[in-house]
Amino acid sequence: MEQGLTYFSSSVKNLFIMNIKKLIFTFLSGILICSASFGQSSKLKKANQNMETLNYQAAILLYNEVLEKNDDPQAKMNIAECYRKVNDPGNAEYWYGQVVRLPQAEPIHKLYYGQMLQRNGKCDLAKEWFGKYVADVPGDMRGQFLLKACDYEDELRTKNAGIYDIAHMEFNSNLDDFSPAFYKHGIVFASERDRGSAVKRSHGWTGNPFLELYFIEAKQVKGEDCGNVMYGRPEKFAEELNTKFHDAAVTFSDDQKQIFFTRNNIEDGKVGKSDDGIIKLKVYSADIKGKSDWHNLKGLPFNSDEYSVAHPTLSADGKKIFFSSDMPGGFGGMDIYMSDKEGGRWGPPINLGPEINTEGNEIFPNFHKSGKLYFASDGLIGLGGLDIYYIEDNDNGGWTEPENLGYPINTIADDFSIILNEEGTCGYFASDREGGVGRDDIYSFRKTASPVQILVFDEETREPIKGASVVDECTGNTLVTGEDGTISIDMKLNQCCTFAASMETYLDGSKEGCTKNIKIGEQVFVEIPLEKEITFALQGAVFDVITKFPVEGVTLTITNDINDNIQTAVTDDDGLFSFEIEEGACYTIKGEKENFITTQLADLCTRGLTETTTLQVNLDLQPYKVDVATVTDNALEKVTEIGPSGIDENGSVPYLVHVYYDFNQSYLRDESIPALEALLEMLELNPDFILELGSHTDSRGSFRYNRRLSQRRAESVVRWLTSKGVDRSRLTAVGYGENKNVNNCKNNVPCSEKEHQMNRRTEFRIIGKKGDIDIVQDSRPNPNTRVSVCAGCPF
Repeated sequence: MEQGLTYFSSSVKNLFIMNIKKLIFTFLSGILICSASFGQSSKLKKANQNMETLNYQAAILLYNEVLEKNDDPQAKMNIAECYRKVNDPGNAEYWYGQVVRLPQAEPIHKLYYGQMLQRNGKCDLAKEWFGKYVADVPGDMRGQFLLKACDYEDELRTKNAGIYDIAHMEFNSNLDDFSPAFYKHGIVFASERDRGSAVKRSHGWTGNPFLELYFIEAKQVKGEDCGNVMYGRPEKFAEELNTKFHDAAVTFSDDQKQIFFTRNNIEDGKVGKSDDGIIKLKVYSADIKGKSDWHNLKGLPFNSDEYSVAHPTLSADGKKIFFSSDMPGGFGGMDIYMSDKEGGRWGPPINLGPEINTEGNEIFPNFHKSGKLYFASDGLIGLGGLDIYYIEDNDNGGWTEPENLGYPINTIADDFSIILNEEGTCGYFASDREGGVGRDDIYSFRKTASPVQILVFDEETREPIKGASVVDECTGNTLVTGEDGTISIDMKLNQCCTFAASMETYLDGSKEGCTKNIKIGEQVFVEIPLEKEITFALQGAVFDVITKFPVEGVTLTITNDINDNIQTAVTDDDGLFSFEIEEGACYTIKGEKENFITTQLADLCTRGLTETTTLQVNLDLQPYKVDVATVTDNALEKVTEIGPSGIDENGSVPYLVHVYYDFNQSYLRDESIPALEALLEMLELNPDFILELGSHTDSRGSFRYNRRLSQRRAESVVRWLTSKGVDRSRLTAVGYGENKNVNNCKNNVPCSEKEHQMNRRTEFRIIGKKGDIDIVQDSRPNPNTRVSVCAGCPF
């Protein structure tokens, strides 16, 4: 620290998340150079000033002194924030636990308290506070994701268990080491380890030295699998690139002749600051000259003094650059952006969108040659702190949903800045998990598995099936196919697993995949064809034959001819119903409701059908009793049409049986038998109904004679029914003579023989009920009945 000046750095992570380093390698967002504050009479004022200038360590000391004597709410809120900024989740949890119970607490304090609980392995408690935050700020998707995170904890801990071997690197220092990048036969990384400079420089955020770039040789042992590496000694990398402030987070072009890196806003020894006095992060590029000299240093066009740009990574062809930034217009803290190189120049940055970026921080992107973009986030569903995810181009101009790498790559600590070799079988990442020697340490990983791609497709069309569920029976995990019908997982070597796929409208299918006798990194393909499920349904609506309105509350029962399965349903407000039915069966459906004649339809068959089919059927229910006071004129007209005798004083509705008689005869004609059989079916299905059978004559002949003739006609129907087994006590025969004609053919009115024939008929009405009744028939006069001619009659 130079006399009279204090240097403060604020890495992206410092400004936006818990650990200075993480986002420090965002390249500590900013450095405040301000005059030391002397003469402050109040410790609280001094603490506040230190916090404002990002000197969190000094602020923590003073806040602790204040709180030893005074229970100051603002001091509690500030010390909690300071501990969060310096990535001390233990102390941060303690103080946020007090802050959330203060009247002055804000919703964000609940979120931070939940994050600290989660970081400390207390997911159940964290979930409660995430829920409270979501209730206060429902529009913050970060809160929604974190609320779900604990529900996915077991899955994230088991999905890749046994897939990776993790090793702590011996070259780590007792300070921060992170953001590795492959370069030649070694690794370039960022570290705070330099304590040997003649001029001691440190940033007030943590009190540690500023970050610098280092290189360590890493040679693969010949004949050994990846991950078996011999390391040299760390040395400073490219002195011409390292400055007195933060330098970190590098990426190289594919030919390694160009470097892109993050540093604080300093060029030609001049420091640039934002309007609020913060030295932001910028991305610079340089070209190699000779074997190791770098020149042509220049900042990228989207850098700014007012916001940070950090963590560059190049696509395999070098035509795209991805980076993190808190530039205006983003979704939260640091977002991931992309810029295309056109005509040798970088175009305007494009935000990757809300499916990837959250209200939290998305940082340290790394583009792999496989097309996967890896990054770290503290705003998506994860185990706690920063977790590592990847996304892929979905071939539709967008990206797939972020996929969490799971344990052991991710833990409840901060895990970030991952890199992978070309095959994706080995690599490095940084973490501040337990067991390290510094704050952030570099770890190597080696896959002990091979990639498995599972394709689920339609057996007939060969088209991929999106959204199919696939259960890995080895792990119990359930996966879902993407747009292309595939799922990519890693599977342990020398293992066979069955993958069971299911999807709506398809029959389940499964296939086994094995990784026996293959090498690490060799891909296994599992193809699961699914056969379209042939399904059948019976659906329709129920209507009132008089009003033509749908009838709600009708009880429907269906039976079939292949088993004893009986299904029931009740029509909804719109009179609608639906059943799932079986293949190779014929169904009968019956509809019942109080004051309606039960309707039954048969021979609704799926037998012989080879494709998914919905049988459509509408039922017309006939009311046998209505409210006389409320019945409409239209309904009365309809009743007269189906039962010419009309509604009686009790609201009983008559129905015409298609039984007609020859002139001056009472015997039953052959054409009447189908109508009588339908009436018999109704009586057999409803043994408690009592019927009146009313018969009529035309107007020719005397009134007395016609009354006797109509009585004989009614009794002929009764005799026929009783001969078929109907109890005589259920039947009442009434002869109405010529009193209730269906037309105007009264005495001495000239009429045709057909008009007279329509009057020689039988009707029925329900006059007593112990149960329901089941009949469906046309109750209107049959104009096609055979006409019996009266020879010599004047009219």
